[in-house]
Amino acid sequence: MNNIGAFLVSQLVIIPLAIGLIRFNRTVASFQPFLLLLSLAFLSETICFICISVLHTSNAVPLNLYGLAESLVIVYQFFIWGTLSRKRPLFIGLLSGFAAIWITENLICNKIETFSPYFRVTYAFITVLLSINEINYLIVKDNKSLFKNARFLVCMGFIIIFVYQIIYEAAMFIGSDTVLSLRIIFMFNYINAFVNLIYAIAVLCIPVKPSYYFNKHFDA
Repeated sequence: MNNIGAFLVSQLVIIPLAIGLIRFNRTVASFQPFLLLLSLAFLSETICFICISVLHTSNAVPLNLYGLAESLVIVYQFFIWGTLSRKRPLFIGLLSGFAAIWITENLICNKIETFSPYFRVTYAFITVLLSINEINYLIVKDNKSLFKNARFLVCMGFIIIFVYQIIYEAAMFIGSDTVLSLRIIFMFNYINAFVNLIYAIAVLCIPVKPSYYFNKHFDA
């Protein structure tokens, strides 16, 4: 897949983003960090495409900055959902830890112009663990309508994309010139597209504000 094709596939993130923006005023505030995450993904993909296809330079800087922003927003999203609000020291520790690892890899040990695989693997692994923990909580709380539960769908998307991100970084570490590594790298765009479709369904399932529901059904 060429750069333009990969860019167009990555821009499927605009589907859940557009749905979220259209329904923004009516949906509960607890999913606003997730909508911010979709906005950052759209912006990052656009900037990376410009760097590679227009400026003919590396996309390491925007990708590294996006990785930091993504990790912090994800942690905050789990805090808003309550997963980490019950464990505030863990919440603060994750924010501080991600920032410390990012600074160490990008500014102390390496230059920000180079990619940061260790940081990407670290926050991907933590996100998968947080998502599994959230899904376990949802299963215990309500296991009858999980596939209509926005939090469940978002966490499923997180697990799929971040497990693959770990595999992707491992493939890059082994070497991008092997047949297996090339296949893994090639499939990343399709995995990303599939997850964005899951996110679109999740956004449609985000609960509406009680005030909006009341006005719609009872306002004369």
